Amino acid sequence: MNIRDTVKLTLFTEKLKDSLSYKQQSNTKRSESEAVAKKDTLTISKQAEEAQKNGQSGKPRMNGAQFAIYSLYVDRQRLSSTIEETLSENGITLAENESIQIHIDEKNNITVEGTLDDQKRVQIEKALNGVEQLGARLLSHSDYVGEQNGKPVDKAAYEKWHVNEFLKTMAGLTLSDVSLNEAGDIIGGNEKLEKVMQAAANPKSDLDRSCRSMLKKLKNVLAKGPDTIPDRSATFGYSGGTLMDLNVSKGFSTGELEEWLDDPLLRKAILNG
Repeated sequence: MNIRDTVKLTLFTEKLKDSLSYKQQSNTKRSESEAVAKKDTLTISKQAEEAQKNGQSGKPRMNGAQFAIYSLYVDRQRLSSTIEETLSENGITLAENESIQIHIDEKNNITVEGTLDDQKRVQIEKALNGVEQLGARLLSHSDYVGEQNGKPVDKAAYEKWHVNEFLKTMAGLTLSDVSLNEAGDIIGGNEKLEKVMQAAANPKSDLDRSCRSMLKKLKNVLAKGPDTIPDRSATFGYSGGTLMDLNVSKGFSTGELEEWLDDPLLRKAILNG
């Protein structure tokens, strides 16, 4: 299974920030949230690796497809727990007759709707949007679930999202702040973006290839026209502490695992995980 979008973007931007001596201010709450997010990623990796290493005692090992499915299952459990714990920490409880739909837009913003009043809806949205990178994680998770259901990732929509995240993280900009001139050069940025472009042009920089790759993607999106490219988005159901898939034949929530449990290796890994 490929490394999740958010992990790739974080690793890239952290290295590039160091190279450009560009430091962002962060408060204590954000630092703690990032630590939890990193711990989550490591936990998922370790759990999945343990399932993959079960050949040490002579037991059959998972193939690539089985490993991808199990990793998705583990990620789903982690996301459900994150949402449940976040609601609990903010004093929010869903009654048995209350269920919600969680929508994530191209900017990673989370909105909810369902059988609840407006005040509670606003409280839930504020709580979930306060979790570092939760929106991005849910978008990526939705993409991988789609792949398991025969729906390939929309590469154009992903590229548009990726370069917008790059601009936001590195320069505090969005796609609407930049454009191409007649020569095909990026214009309308700021000093921070200019430093990124300078790093890309420096053959001695260890990050010149990474910078050029991102700027090439940015130019591709601007040349096509951002408004002509679909926005990345996702929707999940949520009830009883469980994040649920919508409009898919193969899901990963508690009540949708029967198909995966037909596979003996997956059954053992999931039920004993």
